[in-house]
Amino acid sequence: MKGKRKKIQDFFLYIIMLAASAFLIFGGVKQLMMTQDLKASIEQKKEEKKNLNSKKKELEKTKQNLTNPDYVEYIARGKYLVTKEGEQVFKFPSKDD
Repeated sequence: MKGKRKKIQDFFLYIIMLAASAFLIFGGVKQLMMTQDLKASIEQKKEEKKNLNSKKKELEKTKQNLTNPDYVEYIARGKYLVTKEGEQVFKFPSKDD
């Protein structure tokens, strides 16, 4: 009886150890997957930051240019066809038209 009882106890101990091992392995794999996702997210955010910094530099340059009256006049006359009093504007067709 003692031998059979010992075998049953050992069997349950092995089952418990197997379940605990499976639980720990599953948790480790889950942590590795989360780490990979976070690394990918960090890389994506770095790229977004780089793009935003580039856009910020362009906007700062535009802001600086808009404080220059000659630049503002150039844009107003060229893009929006603003004229001075008594001036006539002739728009020629471009090659794209």
